[in-house]
Amino acid sequence: MKRVKLLILLISVLMVSGCSGKSEGAKQSNQTSELEQIQEPVATKEDENNTVADQEEALILPETDNTTGKVMIQTVSDSYAYPLNSYIITSANGEVVIVDPTQMPSKEVVDLNPAAIVNTHGHDDHVDKKFNDSYPESQTIKYVKDDINTKDFHIYTILSSHSGDTIEEANNNVIAVFEVDGLRIVHMGDIGQTALTEEQLEALGEVDVAFMQFENSYSDMTLKNEKGFKIIEQLNPKIVIPTHYTDKALPVLEEKYGAIQVFENKLTIAKNELPDTTLNVYQIQNEHKYK
Repeated sequence: MKRVKLLILLISVLMVSGCSGKSEGAKQSNQTSELEQIQEPVATKEDENNTVADQEEALILPETDNTTGKVMIQTVSDSYAYPLNSYIITSANGEVVIVDPTQMPSKEVVDLNPAAIVNTHGHDDHVDKKFNDSYPESQTIKYVKDDINTKDFHIYTILSSHSGDTIEEANNNVIAVFEVDGLRIVHMGDIGQTALTEEQLEALGEVDVAFMQFENSYSDMTLKNEKGFKIIEQLNPKIVIPTHYTDKALPVLEEKYGAIQVFENKLTIAKNELPDTTLNVYQIQNEHKYK
């Protein structure tokens, strides 16, 4: 009988111990869960600021200050199809003019504050009406013959033809000439002539930097008919910056004029830094990001 009582007592003790252990384990599990909840990261104001900063760092914007002491030329368009038509030209003193703006960054993203905006013709890949309208105080030339001055620039335009050799007021293309800090910079627009006229060459004078297209079906300009090469060789500038072209044009340009120098987003140049020879091809790539 004593053995039975002893056995019952032993079983009771074991059951109490088991329940106590189970309760303690549950309590410990609850405490662990509560601790994990406490330790979960909580978004702070600093985290939000860091996120905004990361987004801003991802943007690649044109430079609005020129501290180089030279003329600065930058690509600017956000166009995927035509990233090399639009350019910012900044004087050594920091005054800005823009030629052929298309799909431009908004004023809220970057305020370029141009003293003048020049459009060589009215096609969408050379015009951004919203951008032009956002700077009502800027002087403008819109594909007409004109002559203006800003603080640092003398800008004039020369009538030309977008396609063919007939030059008329309404023929939709002008050559834009920018004189700044001793340099003469020319944007040929989408000229489609087979050759420059004597009058045009006289008005252009000696050119240091020329933006020139080499392939454009709207101007009947191809690598086969070589209209672009003939025109640029007539003009004979120190530096050639291609606008409309395909990758097929690059080896042809190299074969004709030597190795192409590549710049990311901008070129800075002074009169005393110009190459001694003519027809040096400079490619300014467009790596800007506005969103």
